[in-house]
Amino acid sequence: MKKTIAILLLLLLLAGCQKVNTDAAPAPTPAPTAEPEPAPTEVPPAEAAETEAPQVEAAPAQYAFTFSGKTLEGQKVTQEFFGQYDLTMVNVWASWCGPCKSELPELGELYGKLPENVGFLSITVDDPQDVKEAKALLEENGCTFPCLDSQTSTGLFKNFLGKVNAIPTTVFFDRSGNEVGGWILGVPQGGDSVSDAYLQQIQNRLDQLNGK
Repeated sequence: MKKTIAILLLLLLLAGCQKVNTDAAPAPTPAPTAEPEPAPTEVPPAEAAETEAPQVEAAPAQYAFTFSGKTLEGQKVTQEFFGQYDLTMVNVWASWCGPCKSELPELGELYGKLPENVGFLSITVDDPQDVKEAKALLEENGCTFPCLDSQTSTGLFKNFLGKVNAIPTTVFFDRSGNEVGGWILGVPQGGDSVSDAYLQQIQNRLDQLNGK
């Protein structure tokens, strides 16, 4: 009897273990798939603001006097002509003046010898009917320098030409239109030629400007 009970208990035990082992284990819950984090948005580097240097306007040049006129070729000339050179030679003449005409070839030669820092401006005081004659004389004598027609100018007579009592007259001006040295009345003498005499006068005034 005891033996029978023992066998039954053993069978029940085996049956219980089999049940436990055959029960399917619950399926693991899959871990939620992590969504990829959005890539950080790159902030473009701020473009450096271009800071422009403030434009400083240069103060207008100051001149001893102002004028405006036209050359025999129709080009406008003002006091700013002086500002281009350390020294400017201004020769006043007329087509009906004998000494004026005699020095024209020398002036044409002089113009080709001038230092780079020296300018030359011719002014004819011819009446309107004589301007064509003045232009022809310049061409005949190879004078390529600018020649201002005094009849088309403003400001010259009041500040300069009104003091000219004889021709030819030559006056020298610095960059600001201030007179440098004395006036030359008539055709200068000295050296081997008139052009050489003018060159010496020019050098004297350059030395004066440089404090020599």
